[in-house]
Amino acid sequence: MFALDIGTRFIVGLISEMNNDSEIIIKDFAIKEHENRAMLDGQIHDVTKVSKGVEKVLLKLKEKNKDIKNVAVALAGRFLITTVGEYEQDISNDKYIDFNLVKSLELEAVKKAVENLDIENNFYCVGYSVLYYELDGEWIKKLEGHKGNIAKVKVIAAFLPKNVVDAMLAVLELNELEPVHITLEPIAAMNLIVPEDLRTLNIAMVDVGAGTSDIAISKDGTIIGYGMVPMAGDEISEAISKELLVDFKIAEKIKRSLNDEGNNIIKYKDILDFEHEIDKEDIIKIIDPIIEEITTKISEKILELNGKPPIAVMVVGGGAKVPGFIDKLALKLNLSRNRITLKDIKNIEYVKFENESLEGSEFITPVGIAYVAHKNEGNVFARVMVNNKPINMMLVGGNISAIQALLQAGFTINDLVGKPAPAISYELNGELKFIPGEKGKEAQIKINGKMASLNSPIKPGDIIEVGKPKNGEVKKLYLKDIILPYKIYIDKKEVEIYPKIIKNGIEVSIEDELNDGDKIELKNPTVNTLNLNSSQVRFSINNNSYEIPSGHILLRDDQILNDNDEIFDGDKLYSKSINLPKISEFVDIKPEKHINITLNGNKIELPVEEIVVKDKNNNKIDINNKVYDGMQISIEKHEKDIKLLDLFLHIDFDISNFTKYKIFINGKEIFSFNEKIQNGDEIRMIFE
Repeated sequence: MFALDIGTRFIVGLISEMNNDSEIIIKDFAIKEHENRAMLDGQIHDVTKVSKGVEKVLLKLKEKNKDIKNVAVALAGRFLITTVGEYEQDISNDKYIDFNLVKSLELEAVKKAVENLDIENNFYCVGYSVLYYELDGEWIKKLEGHKGNIAKVKVIAAFLPKNVVDAMLAVLELNELEPVHITLEPIAAMNLIVPEDLRTLNIAMVDVGAGTSDIAISKDGTIIGYGMVPMAGDEISEAISKELLVDFKIAEKIKRSLNDEGNNIIKYKDILDFEHEIDKEDIIKIIDPIIEEITTKISEKILELNGKPPIAVMVVGGGAKVPGFIDKLALKLNLSRNRITLKDIKNIEYVKFENESLEGSEFITPVGIAYVAHKNEGNVFARVMVNNKPINMMLVGGNISAIQALLQAGFTINDLVGKPAPAISYELNGELKFIPGEKGKEAQIKINGKMASLNSPIKPGDIIEVGKPKNGEVKKLYLKDIILPYKIYIDKKEVEIYPKIIKNGIEVSIEDELNDGDKIELKNPTVNTLNLNSSQVRFSINNNSYEIPSGHILLRDDQILNDNDEIFDGDKLYSKSINLPKISEFVDIKPEKHINITLNGNKIELPVEEIVVKDKNNNKIDINNKVYDGMQISIEKHEKDIKLLDLFLHIDFDISNFTKYKIFINGKEIFSFNEKIQNGDEIRMIFE
């Protein structure tokens, strides 16, 4: 286990293991002091500089310990908020209570604590302590291994601002460290120096660091509260700095030298480069007011949490090592001096050192971090398995989904969701359009052997199996997929008709394929695209072909539409039946040769050519006949002799109304209507 304590003044890294006797063995350690004040009051202010300090600790440890990836850390109690949560569950179907079930119950209780917390969602749970367990309504020291119907757990959970936690996680990420255990510094220290058997006693633990003084209280077998005072060793150093006019680093050295035995005179150089000597007693007088203030605030916080003075106080941390600190705290709590002690790591019997040993109260917290990590106490991280690989992640703060575990396990989105098929872009009437490709399909997910999804919730101990995703299928698209038909109405009946489509300069069908980069132009359809007539009348005259509707016309607002007239979306049109035309309507053949005669003094022009219309069988037909489908006719002109009878075809005169008449041509009486007429003839008719 690699434990990392990022304190306000020092960074301490420990490599440790725990044996079967629950002894923690420190195998290696490295200590690095911050080069400048990158941390204030226990909070990371300069992520980059703190990260570089952690990097130096890692480099030192990696000289003997090559593979350091997972890390246990703790956070100081700056801006600490605590609350209580409890949770119970029916466990009658479980064979027995295992570790994962206990962990799940505890984290569900923490979630309840989150719900009870009247703050915005910008706080993280950074640790918790179990107040008690119950099994079927009875208190029990440990649930694991038991069987029953109803299990219950009550916890006290600690919360810190999101930015405090995120800064810590950012430092770890920059050093490629994966957090497997995160907790609160007073939880770590309390678990080390006040084990479970001592928690029946009302004991206060005070961790006086550089930036904060963290407090934990035990009573009746559990930890009943956590607190924090935003004052500690830095305030003492700052008091020295201001009074002696030295920078903070020199003030720190002067403060630490107060515990050196022997010489009582301290030499230093101020910021103006003047050298000075000062007696230790004079420095103690300088810091006495600030120690008075710090111990007063600590005692007030203890009394607030506990309601009365505890029976004993255990103090840890380097900030409490200055002379007079312990004495003043005992006085403030009205405790005899032998009821308060400054704990030293070397005096804890179940902490062993494989090689070089550590000494001092300042190492209680880093060893405590390793200790609770080995025992998995107060940890908001839990383990799940992803494709047989263990993953530790924070399972507090709402429902945690499978995708969060998979991303932490190193999966990328491309590993979990197939790539979409390529999109198609095209121009439609000059406007650029896009059609996204088919979405990729998610990898198959199973949780504990059952089908699940990326968004399925997970809990401690879950086994997640992940398959391979599928890329989106490339499918053909057609113009009919992007072009809507016009809706028009003919005689109040809806008819759909597609516009005319020009693709890349060529007219195409609606069934044509759509390709990336196509340029499409739509034009209004025309009447002839409607195909309203079930048949057409087709015929020929002198080998010229004709095709006409079989008797219908189309109108828009009483206006007759021709075949090439445009149709518009939403048009309301009407149809009307018509008679078939005569042959004469399609020909323009007139006689060219004529003779002139005079009839009763009136000059008349008579054609000497006749129009002959014959069908395909060479039979003569009337030019005023109607056309019909399949008709094939020829029209010719022929010269003919003009007879008297032909004259009556060109004048409006009915001889049937008369019984007697006489006809004279050029003065000669004619008795037959078949008499020929010549150019210039003078004809006279007398009727009685």
